[in-house]
Order: sequence, then C-alpha cells, then structure tokens
Amino acid sequence: MTDLPTPIIVDNMLLVVFVDGGVSALLPALAGGSIFLSPSILDPHESTDAGREGVSEFVRGMQRYRRLGDPGSLTFLERREAFCQRPSRLWAPAEPTQAEQNLAQHLRQRETRETARRKDPGLRGARIDPGEAECAALAISRGWCLWSDDSGIVPLLRALYPAAVVERSCALVARAINEGLLNYVAGRSLYEEVFKAELNLRSRTQLRWDGQQAICELVL
Repeated sequence: MTDLPTPIIVDNMLLVVFVDGGVSALLPALAGGSIFLSPSILDPHESTDAGREGVSEFVRGMQRYRRLGDPGSLTFLERREAFCQRPSRLWAPAEPTQAEQNLAQHLRQRETRETARRKDPGLRGARIDPGEAECAALAISRGWCLWSDDSGIVPLLRALYPAAVVERSCALVARAINEGLLNYVAGRSLYEEVFKAELNLRSRTQLRWDGQQAICELVL
C-alpha cells in the first residue's frame, strides 16, 4: 500500500511568492494534492470584492494591489483572484480548533520567544504575525508539514518544536527541479530573479547545481 503524502499547511509569506510569481500550480504538484490554508491566511467565505475590507492576509494583499493600480500590481491581482476561485484543486481550508487557536496565541507571546532564546541564544526576536502562528499551530498539533519563509516562526519552531517539519521556498524549488517539474535554468531564474529580486523574498539562501542535483546553499 502506498503511503499517503503528509498534509501541507502553507503560510502567507511562502504562498504569495508562488501565486504572485505565476507558479501556484507547483504547490499542489509538490504537495501531492491540495495544500491547506488556515482562515487567517485565506478564508473561503471571505469576499474578495473591491470595496470590502480584507480580513485574511492574502486578501489584504489583493486590496493593496488594487490601490496601487499599476500594470505589475494588476497582474499580481489577477493571479490572486484566479487562485481564490472556488471550488479549487489548488487549496483546501483548514479550520483550527480552539486548542490550536490557543497554541497560536502562545506562539506569539513574548514569554515564548524568551524561552526559545534560552534554548538558542542566537535566535532573533522577529515578530510573529497571527497567520504564521496559526499555520504553525496546525502543523504542530496535526503533525503536518509547514511551508514557510517567515523569519519569526521558522527559528522559533526549530528551537521549541524540533520535530516539526518545515520546508522553505528554496527547498521547494530545488525539489521541483530534482523531480522534473522544472528544468534547472527555469527553476534558478524563478527563485533568484522572480522570488528574490522581483518579489523581495528576503533570503540568504542561494539555489545552485552541485553537479548532480539542485541544492540550497546558505550565503554568509
């Protein structure tokens, strides 16, 4: 019997670079099925109509693009609107339980970050947004894999929840190359020129070819 893939919960920072970068279809392809999104990231019941105040992080970004109105922003807006369409094979909602909501609040507390710093003195005290905390709480509680590039939640999980599985954008693009979903030239361009240069993904990780496969290398 073939094992079912581990469910994937995706936070906003990682989600938007794939959607705005025009490669949202890579997400379910790499996940082996629909990705999951929490309501703080994208609520399926939330209206995306112009004139309504956004609640979720993804929709608030759409409204910012509407206000800007330049050609690039309108292209990103079109891609987000297409992604939001329901029913979707790209994503499915994941509603947190009360216990998971409590855990998300715990992850955002100063005391939690201080506990993490005692375990890892080099930990930076980046602020953790509600959506990222909610996604992390779901991953911890359910044993799901978290896809995130957030500079606050990823180090916190490494310090306090080392068993939690986290994948970042570079690792996902490298895997897409190694699994034949992208060729190396297209994949490296996507990560270095689109994600990092165009969409301002802050990352010290560089995608390169080691002679046999695509790998991610930290640039100090």
